[in-house]
Amino acid sequence: MATTPQQSVSTQLIQLAPSVGEHHAAFSKSYQEFFGAVFDHDALEPKTRAAVALCAALMQDREETVRSFLAAAKKLGLKNEEIGQIAGIVEAMKLDELQRPAVQAVAAAAKKANTSC
Repeated sequence: MATTPQQSVSTQLIQLAPSVGEHHAAFSKSYQEFFGAVFDHDALEPKTRAAVALCAALMQDREETVRSFLAAAKKLGLKNEEIGQIAGIVEAMKLDELQRPAVQAVAAAAKKANTSC
């Protein structure tokens, strides 16, 4: 007997508004088709596609998604060294994003100080 995946709480609550539920169902179907088209497309080699997907999952910082894509990447042959480099690139990008507002604030303060003489 096949079991249906358990719906998230938000998906269950959406059903309280039937018109929203209809749009959600259409969106969900479209999303699944899009996701399938992206991952079934063969422009990238499977190992490269797995590396990109792992990178995106790490950027989202969602543990369950990371674990899923990490398992897929390892099955496709990504080595620990490659996975470590991917994680390092992601971490560097996250740190860059965190530092950017501070750097911009310092630059703006310096510019303001130079023009207020």
